[in-house]
Amino acid sequence: MHKLRDAPGDTEAYLKSQLEEIAGKGKIYVLGLGNTDRADDGAGILVAESMKRLFPSNSFSEHDGIEGTVLDISEREEKATVFIIDAADMKKEPGATMLVRKEDIKETEITTHRVAVALMASILDKAGKTSAVICIQPETVEFRGDVSPGVRRTIDMVVRVLTGMMKPRR
Repeated sequence: MHKLRDAPGDTEAYLKSQLEEIAGKGKIYVLGLGNTDRADDGAGILVAESMKRLFPSNSFSEHDGIEGTVLDISEREEKATVFIIDAADMKKEPGATMLVRKEDIKETEITTHRVAVALMASILDKAGKTSAVICIQPETVEFRGDVSPGVRRTIDMVVRVLTGMMKPRR
């Protein structure tokens, strides 16, 4: 999970327009981060696992080995965008979202991931790939807790938006 401050929430239509603007016409990959043992902190992984059912070669979670996945995508000879989905404490309502573009990812952000998002974004950027983080505000990170209703709705919304964008690109 990341710690972000003063982050605005987004509607589904606004999130879709932001993602489409970033993605352009190239291939889209989804990389979900988090810890499913910590309730809402697993939001990114839950998005990626849902996306895997429809797009198995374009959707990955932290469970798939994040280092290898990022390196594999960076070595591909194609125009591509990687959307990283992660829970982030933005001090907003549970389920609020925020899109953080590669250039706005702070190298010094606090993270609980083995590989910092800033490093992943930098590797992808050096390989000519575009990346951005879709942050989801958690309500609870209780150990072995259930995903909160607000975060569950946001997970479903992010899956709908990404599915709508990725289907025509198959």
